[in-house]
Amino acid sequence: MAKSAALQMGQQVGASFQNGKKQEDLRYRLYSLAIIIVILAVWEIAPRLGLVSPIILPSFTAVVGALISLMQQDFFLRHFSVTLTEIVVGFVLGTSIGLVLGIALAVWPAAKRIAYPFVVGFQAIPKIVFAPLFIAWFGFGMSSKVVMAVVVSFFPVLINTMVGLESVPAEARKLMRSIKATPLQTFRKVSLPHALPVIFAGVKAALTFVVIGAIVGEFVGASEGLGYLVELYKNQLRIDRVFAVIVILAAIGAGGYFLLEWLDRKLIFWRSDVEGK
Repeated sequence: MAKSAALQMGQQVGASFQNGKKQEDLRYRLYSLAIIIVILAVWEIAPRLGLVSPIILPSFTAVVGALISLMQQDFFLRHFSVTLTEIVVGFVLGTSIGLVLGIALAVWPAAKRIAYPFVVGFQAIPKIVFAPLFIAWFGFGMSSKVVMAVVVSFFPVLINTMVGLESVPAEARKLMRSIKATPLQTFRKVSLPHALPVIFAGVKAALTFVVIGAIVGEFVGASEGLGYLVELYKNQLRIDRVFAVIVILAAIGAGGYFLLEWLDRKLIFWRSDVEGK
């Protein structure tokens, strides 16, 4: 009886905690929604009252209208698919290169001592200076934009992979050695699971960089893509359509980020998350 009562009390405490957490989450979501409404209201009212020129900042409804009109154009899908392909291919290649290099530098200390200074030196160079070179080397097509996206996105994955693998507790490694585990078994069973949360943080950061890389490449030289449309509409002073393209790019980045967040929660189910994800 005493155990049953203690169990029921524990369940009640747990349910009360969960309800409180849900109410807190709902409150913060309402705060976020209120902030969004205020921003959109200011965005709509300021141009209409003449506080800012519509050429500089079109009203929110004007941007929505331009967005709908743009998405109905025959050429939109072609430009959208070009940029989306550059982002996806650049993201896959950049994260793969960063993951492989990060594992190699973390597993083989000699390789880290030799190669890491060159990696850091390369990262210190502003990547935008490579864009004209990539145009000259790979042409005005999709290849130069993919290379640009890879160059700006691989470093966060590389660094986070190294940090995650190097932060594995020494006691866990000693335990695996004591049971005669091979280095590969230690890597698969201990090191990689321990490092995955940190690696995923780098992958999510890489997604934001890869979008920047693709668009910068299109700014420098392109005949199609969303970055090309931004340049085109900027020169035509169609600022409403510039904002419309920016909204589309934001949707691509946010959609990819939330997809990675979902994969993070599903794949790394053993994570000890203080935020209650």
